Amino acid sequence: MLKALVVDDEYLVRMGIRETIDWASHGIEIVGEADNGSDGLTLAMQHEPDVIVTDIRMPYMNGIEFIEKLKEYRLNAGIIVLSGYDEFQYAQAAIRHGASSYLLKPVDTDELAASVRAIGLEAQARLRDRDYYGKLKGELPAISRQFWLDLLHGRIRQEEEIASKRRLLGLEEQSEYAIAVVLEPKERASSPSASGSALVGEAVVDAELKAHSLQAEAIVPSGPGQWTVVLAASGEWSETLGRIRAFGYGLAARAKQAGELELAIGIGKLAGTSGQLNVSYGSAVEAVQRAASSVGGVWYAEDVGEMATRREIRGALAYIRRHYSDSITVEKVAAEVFVSPTHLMHLFRKELNKTFYECLTECRIEEAKLMLRDPRYRVYEVSDRVGFGDAKYFSQIFKKMTGMTPSEYARTEG
Repeated sequence: MLKALVVDDEYLVRMGIRETIDWASHGIEIVGEADNGSDGLTLAMQHEPDVIVTDIRMPYMNGIEFIEKLKEYRLNAGIIVLSGYDEFQYAQAAIRHGASSYLLKPVDTDELAASVRAIGLEAQARLRDRDYYGKLKGELPAISRQFWLDLLHGRIRQEEEIASKRRLLGLEEQSEYAIAVVLEPKERASSPSASGSALVGEAVVDAELKAHSLQAEAIVPSGPGQWTVVLAASGEWSETLGRIRAFGYGLAARAKQAGELELAIGIGKLAGTSGQLNVSYGSAVEAVQRAASSVGGVWYAEDVGEMATRREIRGALAYIRRHYSDSITVEKVAAEVFVSPTHLMHLFRKELNKTFYECLTECRIEEAKLMLRDPRYRVYEVSDRVGFGDAKYFSQIFKKMTGMTPSEYARTEG
């Protein structure tokens, strides 16, 4: 049965509404009545009616203010406004503020009963929809994960079906191409029967992706101890591949620094469409097995043979992450990984498509971002703690890389 509340400062109007209509025959119950908006709001909160019939002009809280309060408290009731001919402009204002309908006094009882029933049924339908979509929203992460797993394992390949599901999940149109990157503990990748799980969390993976300007469409637990990152990319592939390699080395270094399991990272082949993502994933799974037995721990599906540079690059990146706040030079890092400075700079350019000092600066800026979110740190303190020293130079580099000054970033992200 629908529930209705009557709010009007005229007793005879309230009595007429209550007594002259056989509400039960319409499937409606009058759950309360009030002579002002303030008391009406209290009753509305208590009974949560489907429909509220209210006057415009009332003491303490008029009809417009009453409607605004109902919306403020997110009550689901439909609202019917009663108004006289000389109050028409107020009725129009009530509609703008969220009233469902208005009726002119004196009210036709048949019209009122029909309106209350129709608007009450609409309110109940809205409530059912809200509950349904609220439940659906809670289930979206699981639905989204299943969508990506279906793509990775080739269970859906038709582009029209994929595009339809992307729209339903609120996903953007696919970029120029996509890549699957598989992460596993080395011991599991080299021996699938081994126990253990990847301990790096999604937040750590996401932070490392952002540090290398990579956009993840999804980060999906794709198997026991296995994560798959689906990357959206465009532009020059060799440059993107360099950033993905750097991401892999950086993530492995983070895991090692935190005392977690040693990671293997496999980079799949390019997928020109979402329907080809299963091919990229399959090649990434094969690559992660090769990565587990390689020196560097990062393997691209089309790599040929062991790349001797990986040990040096990984060691250099790990050293940078441990000592970014120190006065680091390429000579010092080269000595740590047992190569010449010239050869190390060559390796950075060849493997990561960046210079040694670009990688060092990126690491320092990412650490600076984390500190700037903490209001305890001043800009000059952050500059010193991440290895810049000169706060003015730090601010110039920070703005060049982020588009904001450190102070602007702190205000925006802090």
